[in-house]
Amino acid sequence: MKFKSSIIKESVLDGCDYKEEGIEFIEESGWEDDGKYSNNTYVFKYDGKYYCVYDSKTGSYYTDYYFGSENWGAEIECHEVESYEVIVKKWRRVKI
Repeated sequence: MKFKSSIIKESVLDGCDYKEEGIEFIEESGWEDDGKYSNNTYVFKYDGKYYCVYDSKTGSYYTDYYFGSENWGAEIECHEVESYEVIVKKWRRVKI
């Protein structure tokens, strides 16, 4: 589903609700390093369904960051998503 980029930037990317448009911010993944770029996934609720939008950034703490969302057009495609449970098995050292 397409949404106005300005509304997604002002509400979802800033982590707040935009009640006038019926958008409720749910969560973000946090910036995940992927080499030269970092990526972030934002989930929001609209009309009883959940959608996500992705953003990326490049640069560093010592220079400016450049965000992929700066190049969005007037509208951005957001995909419908659903949550699911993940069980992770990890190993730890046995205390003697």
